Amino acid sequence: MQRSRALLTAAVTSAALCLTVVPTAGAVSSSLLAPGSSAPADADAASGPIFRAVAGVGANGRSVNFSWRTTHTGAEIVRYAPVDRPTEVREAPAREADYGALAYLSKFAEVSDLEPGQTYTYQLGSEQGGWSAPESFTIDDGDGTWSFIAVTDVQIGVGGRVAEQAATWRRTAENATAADPDASLILSLGDQVEGWGDLIGPRGQYNAFFSAPQLRSVRTAAIQGNHETYATPIEAKHFQEHWNLPNELGDTSNYFFEQNNALFIALNSNRKDAAGLAEQAQFVRDTVAAHGAGKDWIIVANHFAFHSHGGRYTDDDIVAMREALSPVFSEVGVDLVLNGHDHMYNRSHLMNGLEPTVPDKPAEPGDVLEQREGDVLYLTLNTAVGGKFYDYQGNDGKDYPDMTLERSRELGLNQPTIAFWNQDRTPDYSLINVTPESINVRSLNAEDGSLVDDITLVHDGAADPANPSNL
Repeated sequence: MQRSRALLTAAVTSAALCLTVVPTAGAVSSSLLAPGSSAPADADAASGPIFRAVAGVGANGRSVNFSWRTTHTGAEIVRYAPVDRPTEVREAPAREADYGALAYLSKFAEVSDLEPGQTYTYQLGSEQGGWSAPESFTIDDGDGTWSFIAVTDVQIGVGGRVAEQAATWRRTAENATAADPDASLILSLGDQVEGWGDLIGPRGQYNAFFSAPQLRSVRTAAIQGNHETYATPIEAKHFQEHWNLPNELGDTSNYFFEQNNALFIALNSNRKDAAGLAEQAQFVRDTVAAHGAGKDWIIVANHFAFHSHGGRYTDDDIVAMREALSPVFSEVGVDLVLNGHDHMYNRSHLMNGLEPTVPDKPAEPGDVLEQREGDVLYLTLNTAVGGKFYDYQGNDGKDYPDMTLERSRELGLNQPTIAFWNQDRTPDYSLINVTPESINVRSLNAEDGSLVDDITLVHDGAADPANPSNL
């Protein structure tokens, strides 16, 4: 598809860009500026060629898949070097990623075989078109003990409050990475934007999402939510052009990546028809068969919530998804499923297929769950920004705006598969710590860091659930 240079230039000129550009005259090919170095005074972030960049996850923990938007129609690259050896510059060529968006030009590039524990600085662009300002990322040391951050439903643009929500998103991203400065990656569970196309200017939802600088310094993964398809499924082209997905199944947005001792499987759950669910089920089976051996943990990212009091538990499409995929997850050994979509926090019981294991005492933060063969834990996370929240819906089908966990238990309104829920109507993020024996998920209030839930999953026989100090 031949794109219009005039369209590209007009769109970018009115956009709020994310990267400062170092003009060609200030660029050198033998080394890179140090991260945080000042660009020349005449660098113009509002009209430069590089914007909406992200350092995405690669196929494994030693690789990065870059994605950026540009106004330059010529060849571009990513150039990178270890921060302690700045003259050892390497380059990777970029290619155009054309899924049909006309308002901008997208470039994808990949780097691999990076050194464990090493910090790299990088720039995007070209001598002819100009360079982005230097950024840096650190590669995990590669052992079985590490951490990552999970967020969902940033959904910038709800009610048209783009600037307000962008500020909240930047604050959430800053607070989360400050709480875990060693996080190996950020995982965003869908609905990065409200949708309705790629609006530009001050109402630009994608501009606002990519305004969080952490997306360029911590490798980031994202999955497609339903709002990435608003107003029509054609709008998914914007998701596809912004995310350079590793190991993608065709153009389905189903993909996987490996990180240390974990295998991540990311599903595009917008297709909940029989054919789409069958495709996802087979993708999970094939991926685990080919890449699951030797992994301590298998983690699935899926936007729609399997077990949630957010008002959709009995919807036909959610029931169909739950019935089609839950047995497959138990069959192949998935350990943890991370969901979003319902804008409230929910934790399932351990589920073997569709059957819950209900403990003798009520669930509470601090629980340690010992996993038997086929057991899967489902967590639905609350929105990271809070443009909207959903009321608690009981098993009677009624909404209860002021319901509490304690009262719902007293009234017997909780679904039999749901162990714990929270709706405090504040944005959240989750810190996930991984060891060979355990996964601990601490979900926190994004503003004040107060605890929402703390749950630890351990393999059968790895520890005594009554004695978490054994972990």
